[in-house]
Amino acid sequence: MIADIVILALILGYCIFLIYKGYKNKKAGKPVGCAGCSGNCGSCGGCSAHPVSTPDKK
Repeated sequence: MIADIVILALILGYCIFLIYKGYKNKKAGKPVGCAGCSGNCGSCGGCSAHPVSTPDKK
């Protein structure tokens, strides 16, 4: 019973965090779905010179 409440609280907290992060990104003018520099967000300007996000030059 207590474990169920703890798990539910963690899930609810994570959902609130995701909603807050989306609101913060929207307010900052970032595109929807942009979570920062993850290497695959082409429309986000946060990864301009990151070595992981640039393709290999062969």
